Amino acid sequence: MITQRIGITDITINYHRPLANDRKVWGGLVPYGQVWRAGANEATTFVTTTDLTVGGTSVPAGSYTIFTVPNADKWQLVISKKTGEWGTAYPGEANDLARVDLSVAKTSAPVENFTIEFDQSGSACTLHMKWESTDAAVKIAAK
Repeated sequence: MITQRIGITDITINYHRPLANDRKVWGGLVPYGQVWRAGANEATTFVTTTDLTVGGTSVPAGSYTIFTVPNADKWQLVISKKTGEWGTAYPGEANDLARVDLSVAKTSAPVENFTIEFDQSGSACTLHMKWESTDAAVKIAAK
């Protein structure tokens, strides 16, 4: 679990960290173009104590489940209103609050454990999802 504070907003993400274990992750273990749970075991949760924007999209205070749709050159972050999923169970687009584009870059070194982290800059931060040689990122700002 990680928590980031932006002003008076706390953002908490609870996730499990799968390992690459010498496997091809993107386009292999995790197929391109399909919804992925952004972790292992229980679905990844995203909780915000106040309203914020994720990639410019409004996200009200509350609890959500996040998924991703990875591709070689473009990713989407899926913010689902449904919570409590286990494993790969994506509840469907009808439960999506939003789909937000993430930027994709190469990491400076291989990342063995799937990692979610924040970089803070003033009243905003950048959420990074790193694994294998990919860093998918999106800006988050308090309203």
